Amino acid sequence: MTLTLRQTALLAGMFIVISLSLIVLDGRNRLDSMKELASGFITPISRTLTDLGDGIFRSGPSDSQLAAELAAVTAERDALVAEKALLLEQLQEMNVLREQLNVQQARPELSLLTADVIARDPRSTEKFIIIDKGSNDGVEVGMAVVSPHYLVGQVVAVEPSRARVILTIDTAFQVGARLQTTRDEGIVYGRWQLGGRLLMRHLRVDVQIAESELVVTSNKTARVPEGLVIGKALAVERHSLENETEIEVLPLVDFDNLQTVAVIVAGPGVDE
Repeated sequence: MTLTLRQTALLAGMFIVISLSLIVLDGRNRLDSMKELASGFITPISRTLTDLGDGIFRSGPSDSQLAAELAAVTAERDALVAEKALLLEQLQEMNVLREQLNVQQARPELSLLTADVIARDPRSTEKFIIIDKGSNDGVEVGMAVVSPHYLVGQVVAVEPSRARVILTIDTAFQVGARLQTTRDEGIVYGRWQLGGRLLMRHLRVDVQIAESELVVTSNKTARVPEGLVIGKALAVERHSLENETEIEVLPLVDFDNLQTVAVIVAGPGVDE
């Protein structure tokens, strides 16, 4: 329904009169009872809404609770990481022991003593390791050390509870050796300080080198059993004037990561 201009003016006038009347009455405190009545309705509603909002926020976890839960999860994760590391170490140790058992089964005439590597040359001017077995365990100077199929070196010094092992690649090391296929014999020398690895010398000049030829120990070195794998033949150099052949030999031991080795404490060629 459309209001006429006169009706609109009349309503506006009534609104002004009512507003002025309320202002006057409020100034004379005549509206206090009405305010209290309205407040009685509004205040409980307002309090209820406030409590409801607080309850919603309080129902979620506090900062301290979140921090405690995060700490618990972090601790559980760290425990799992530590447990995994321990299991990997145990698995690695089991693999080493299994390989040594295989060697023992393949060479039952040899008696092996497992030892852990506890130190190396800190200056890197020599190639040796220190093991945690010594004279109290039956270790003696000259005994061969393997890991587990391959020759690592030879014991050169012994204390009651530890021993020093010179590695095959050190220039102070040499051992009687032969080619596994042709059985031709020579001597293997360490060449690490000279920029090499291993060098087999004193082979006859016309010796035949098979592909992937292995070099093993002969029975010409005291306390070192024959047949231990030293390495793999690489480059061959024949010297007609000296009437001999030299072979560069690649060792099959990862010397930088040795953790566990075995000392051959008894057997043919060791007890002699």
